[in-house]
Amino acid sequence: MSRPRGSVRMGPISLFTLVIVLCLAVLGVLAITTAQATFAAAEKQALFTTDTYMNETAAQEFVAEVDAALASVREEGGDYAEAREAVQEILPADATFENATVSVTFTADSGRILDVQLTIRQDATYEITTWKATTEWTNTDSGETLWSGGSETREETR
Repeated sequence: MSRPRGSVRMGPISLFTLVIVLCLAVLGVLAITTAQATFAAAEKQALFTTDTYMNETAAQEFVAEVDAALASVREEGGDYAEAREAVQEILPADATFENATVSVTFTADSGRILDVQLTIRQDATYEITTWKATTEWTNTDSGETLWSGGSETREETR
């Protein structure tokens, strides 16, 4: 006598396996998209940080030049007029010197801006009155395209 064979139902198992494979594929696509977006954001942050440090370095070098010029005036016993003259000699072309305030703006290609203002005192010293970093918003970059399916197909059907 032979035993009756039990039937294995492949329908539900196949359907369950298909659902699992689809879920894994969707999660894989989401992981790749998220990784690309994170990479693009990290690159942009690195550019901004580099430009910020370049502006800071240029501004600190400028302040060091002003400090050295004023130190030489103080060593020679110079007055306020000589201090103003010494500072005017070292100013960059884009700097302004009105009353006792020196204003300089340092700009990077990424839109990072550093505004520096120094006030020259009567005793041939200076005070940093403004040291302000900002970013100029420019949206000329098309950016990273993470998903282009929805909007492009809608444009074509109109």
